Amino acid sequence: MGDATFYGKGLTVDTSKKFTVVTQFITDSGTATGTLKEIRRLYVQDGKVIQNSKTNIPGISTPYDSITEQFCDDQKAAFGDTTSFQNKGALAGIGKGMQEGMVLVLSVWDDHAVNMLWLDSTYPTDSTKPGAARGTCSTTSGAPKDVEANSPNASVTFSNIKFGDIGSTYTNTGSTPGNPSNPGSPTTTAPAATQTKYVAGKDTLDLQLVSRDQLAKLSTPTTASAFEPLKDVRENTL
Repeated sequence: MGDATFYGKGLTVDTSKKFTVVTQFITDSGTATGTLKEIRRLYVQDGKVIQNSKTNIPGISTPYDSITEQFCDDQKAAFGDTTSFQNKGALAGIGKGMQEGMVLVLSVWDDHAVNMLWLDSTYPTDSTKPGAARGTCSTTSGAPKDVEANSPNASVTFSNIKFGDIGSTYTNTGSTPGNPSNPGSPTTTAPAATQTKYVAGKDTLDLQLVSRDQLAKLSTPTTASAFEPLKDVRENTL
């Protein structure tokens, strides 16, 4: 979205070191029963909360640092894409889906179609339009045969996955760059009450989040139906 200094090795969010990703789901009433109106992202690294970068794209006059319905409309117009978000339920539709329950799936994969260039290179490779520059990787990189041959043991660690009230899943021990007035500035520390339990599904690894009290009541579940997951989801942290 136009800020090439924010996310990467040695940048504001230094991807060469461990960091925490926090996604906040904010409702119009500020309660778990309200209608979803905004999705906000922030990062925590070395004990400091890092507010999300702001858009810097021609055609978007208002800098955005979160997902709102107005952002989606303005972004689609600036990029010349079809404005279809409202037709698919928009944020309210996402909120309804979350209330019905969702499964978090984490995976490591390569791309046999376009070599993951859409994620970390220039794509389309001959484009100079806003949004085409997605990262610093070469446009000739990412071929699955090269990735699998050169990095057969590549891995990623996802740990301390939590959810809870806004600001309750992580600790802020340092400054908060960016916009200190946004709802991402916590005053509480991450609770120890949230634990993770992994349950094998048919084709994937399903992730269920349960409280410590619930976990203590479990033996060794073999199916996701062995316990009732918490449904009051307002913030998740990776």
